Amino acid sequence: MTNQQQKIDQYFDGALELEDAAQFEQWLQEDQNLRLLAARSELHTDLRRSLQRLRVQKEAMAHFCELTVQSQETEPATKRQEQGFPNRSSTTTSTSNADWRSKKWPILAITTAAIFLLSFRSNPESKSPEQQTATNSQRIARIAHQQNAGWLSGSRAIGDAIGGGMLQLQVGIARLDFSNGATVTLQGPAKFEILSADRTRLHQGVLTVHVPGTAIGFEIETPAMGVVDLGTAFGLAVGVDGETDVCVFEGEVEVSTIGETSNTKSRLLHAGNAVRSQPRLGKIESVLYETNRFKDGWPVTSGVLQATGLMKFVSPGPEFVPGRYEDNEHIVVFAERQSVTLASEIPVDLTSPGLYQRIHRHNDQKIAAGTTVRSYLLQLDPLGTRERNSENKPRVTGQITFDKPVIGLIAGTARLTNTDMLLGHPDGQYKTNRRGIEPTRKEENLGIKHDAVILSEDRRTLSLDLSAGSAVDQIRVIVEETE
Repeated sequence: MTNQQQKIDQYFDGALELEDAAQFEQWLQEDQNLRLLAARSELHTDLRRSLQRLRVQKEAMAHFCELTVQSQETEPATKRQEQGFPNRSSTTTSTSNADWRSKKWPILAITTAAIFLLSFRSNPESKSPEQQTATNSQRIARIAHQQNAGWLSGSRAIGDAIGGGMLQLQVGIARLDFSNGATVTLQGPAKFEILSADRTRLHQGVLTVHVPGTAIGFEIETPAMGVVDLGTAFGLAVGVDGETDVCVFEGEVEVSTIGETSNTKSRLLHAGNAVRSQPRLGKIESVLYETNRFKDGWPVTSGVLQATGLMKFVSPGPEFVPGRYEDNEHIVVFAERQSVTLASEIPVDLTSPGLYQRIHRHNDQKIAAGTTVRSYLLQLDPLGTRERNSENKPRVTGQITFDKPVIGLIAGTARLTNTDMLLGHPDGQYKTNRRGIEPTRKEENLGIKHDAVILSEDRRTLSLDLSAGSAVDQIRVIVEETE
């Protein structure tokens, strides 16, 4: 037993002298010492199993305090000596020290309750390695990506486990991947609280959410509304006064007001709808569907970490899908399908890193059956039409980085059409001819008349150099989603 452990045991037993007790209270001001006290108290009481939620925690701590006081009054002195505790019957104890002991147990109960609350809600980077391991095994979410992120509690790293509690992102962007499959991207400044694996609260700020079928029922509360996701994607913005905007990108969500004065029934919102509510007013108003505030977070939620050059991630919503949206100056990126498990193998045009100067239309590259994937469509679709050999065809370059490896590219008309039903956007309006890209042939130099495709060595970054005329340049990107 270490000196620290012995001091803690004496503290539990009320055997510290007044001066030692004051020093011990000062020692507890350090977080790591407070956690040592929590760990030691577990050995005495084994309370952690019963402290699953804050309500149960408070009840258990009150009961623990009562039982402990009773045990101190009835426990035989000989038994206490056998357990290594000092004998409390000493006649040399001063009156002031006895007074301190009489006040000690309520303080201990409050301190221990605070410790356990801290252990459930504290930030992972402030924990010891042993406690970090425990949190990892019970984590609710993890930090999957950050961009210039600044946290109020200090630095965090990609991969850090989040066990619950308050998160305050001061600047930047951070994506949280929940263990149930939900993805939440915060845009700083934001104050976000994780209450459980499927219940959270946005106190202030902007976030975007994608919820797959595995996490249907995922709930986000705000000062004005409760939002229940029914398997979809949406954006949420909360102002400093608690005013809340909900904007549904895909699928549908259920919204309801919060507060004692609320008498509004819940509403079902579909893609392309937006609503607003203010705290204590008890009503939900429809507003103009506008996604500009979510443009930085939505690509990250969808798995695109960065798009540079003239690569542009389209705004979310039912009007921004293939076949309905043209752009003369950008290679636009459409998020298509997520979490598709292939029932059979599918042929693709490209699979390996490198510069493709010619795509062999009859190659034998395939993605195996049983692979879980997501898909994106990259497109250059100039306004109007131009002659095939026109010299003034628009030429656009860009680069895009995904959160997981690219395992296949489809760039030919036939294969694009054949995979539209499986991997295409459910609301997309796809053409059946003159699609794909025209890469440079081996015998030609990279010139202004041909397309170039470069897949990086880590298979996460794709660079495109496209020129479109009478046809639409499209390439379907298949990303591995299996963990």
